[in-house]
Amino acid sequence: MRSGTSTSNSIVRMLRSGQAVTVLEEDLASQYSLVETDDNKKGYVLSRFLMEVPAARQSLQELRVSFDQQSSRIDSQNAEISELNQSLAQEKSDNQALKATLRASEQELAEVRGAARDTLNILEQNKRLQTVLDELREEKAQLTEINAELSDSTRLDWFVRGGAVSLIAFVVGILVTRIRWRKQDSWGSY
Repeated sequence: MRSGTSTSNSIVRMLRSGQAVTVLEEDLASQYSLVETDDNKKGYVLSRFLMEVPAARQSLQELRVSFDQQSSRIDSQNAEISELNQSLAQEKSDNQALKATLRASEQELAEVRGAARDTLNILEQNKRLQTVLDELREEKAQLTEINAELSDSTRLDWFVRGGAVSLIAFVVGILVTRIRWRKQDSWGSY
């Protein structure tokens, strides 16, 4: 960097290749540009030595730093992917276990529903059987009553028959005693 726009001006400072400077003005006739460094030093540099893009060395360093950062990010992302894959495998395993539990629960629910349906059928059948039982008890009571009446009637019949037999025996006894019987004198005569 020189103090003026020609090679006859003194060198104010040596700039490294790729060092960043700010272009303040450009002189097309002399092909020099007025530049300012980061520490506010001003001077002139040949415009052909200036580049709008960083130098290859600086770009290479930046690319290396960026590459290292990207490699580090890729490694951490690979580790994260590995963890996510493990987590996914665990979630799939848990999902399968939950599906099996769900299937078992659905089967148990179907059994409970069937049992509930059977219970309702059993309750309905129990009501019908209770009605039949009540009817049979009523019929038994009626039959017991009829049986008692018949038993009384049978006793009365036997009493009446016994009385009739006694009466007949009494009448026959009286009649037999009133009939005169002839006695036989001998063996062959009357």
